[in-house]
Amino acid sequence: MNTLAKTEHVTEDGEIVSGLPAGYQAGNQSLAVSIAMAEVDQQITTAHAFPRSVDLAVKNILTLATLDEETAKECVYALPRGGKAIKGPSVRLAEIIQSCWGNNRAGTRVVHVDRIEKYVEAEGVFHDLETNAATTSRVRRRISDRQGRVLTDDMIIVTGNAASAIAKRNAILAGVPKAVWRKAYAQVEKVIAGDIKTLVERRAEAMKAFAAFGVTPERVFAVLEINGLDDISLEHMATLIGMHSALKSGESSVEEMFPIAKQKGDQPADLKSKLDQLADGDEALAESKKPAAEKAASKSEAGSSPAGSDASGKQASTPKATATGQQPSSGQTSSQDPDDGDPIAKATRMGRAAYRRNMSKKAIPVDFKAEGREAERQAWLDGFAAEEDAEAPEPGSVEED
Repeated sequence: MNTLAKTEHVTEDGEIVSGLPAGYQAGNQSLAVSIAMAEVDQQITTAHAFPRSVDLAVKNILTLATLDEETAKECVYALPRGGKAIKGPSVRLAEIIQSCWGNNRAGTRVVHVDRIEKYVEAEGVFHDLETNAATTSRVRRRISDRQGRVLTDDMIIVTGNAASAIAKRNAILAGVPKAVWRKAYAQVEKVIAGDIKTLVERRAEAMKAFAAFGVTPERVFAVLEINGLDDISLEHMATLIGMHSALKSGESSVEEMFPIAKQKGDQPADLKSKLDQLADGDEALAESKKPAAEKAASKSEAGSSPAGSDASGKQASTPKATATGQQPSSGQTSSQDPDDGDPIAKATRMGRAAYRRNMSKKAIPVDFKAEGREAERQAWLDGFAAEEDAEAPEPGSVEED
């Protein structure tokens, strides 16, 4: 049986110390590590034998990044944050930079999945073989939905892949000097922005591209803080294309990019209308919460006492004619009146219906408060008062406690 000879050496004090057997470390090193080390050593040797040309690398990056419009669109990403767009080179541009720079190694992997803290962490590595400089980047992405529930296994894998792509991009861009790819990135932004002649067409194309992800134009306008499609300028086009590229490559999601969908429909036009609507809503809510006995008592007092008659401006014993010219009977009035396309009649009917729903007299529809619709507003009030007078009890018919 062959044994490895032990090594011995003498210290300064004259003591003989036995060391590990000769060749022990080499014999116990794994084959995979030995192969990996040999590969890196050979790559470094090759890189020194064939050094890169910086000028050629800059030209190649610019050529490939602006090869066509579709490639240029994929080379930029944009993320809206706090009303501003954060733009930068995307994963696709980082791949072009790594390929053209040459003599390097890059890789990425998922290093940790934490289901307790609900995040996945990926690591990207870039190694420049000529300078022997290496950069490492780690990226975390959450793996929970809006309700805080952990995603499914398939979605965790997808999220891990997205985090890996971002980590690799960051490592490459940190390892390759910015002076090498700055010119290409600036030219890419010019290509995707286009000119004023094609702005209208590019706006429509951008809205269609976002629609494929289920994003409505209103959500896009809200993120860009603009009022409509016509407000999109050439500067916005670069941002929009970068946002679409980020969604397409998985660097961002619809929930992250459009966290709040601001709906502009059915909203008052100005501040005064909004305040009136809020005040009317509060009064209507307070009126609806009153007990039925309290409502009946307040109606009886308004119809039987002179003060109630003076406050309302109407006599309980003499109902006022409605806007249609019909006198309500002493009993219940008709719940439905034919409008025949007459806006005054419609407003009167809406006023009566509002009283029957126990709404406040001040809860006039916002549309009737607009300028030029005074007649409809008065018709609504007349209908409300007519229904109120019709339900008011005759004087002396309510027994006092």
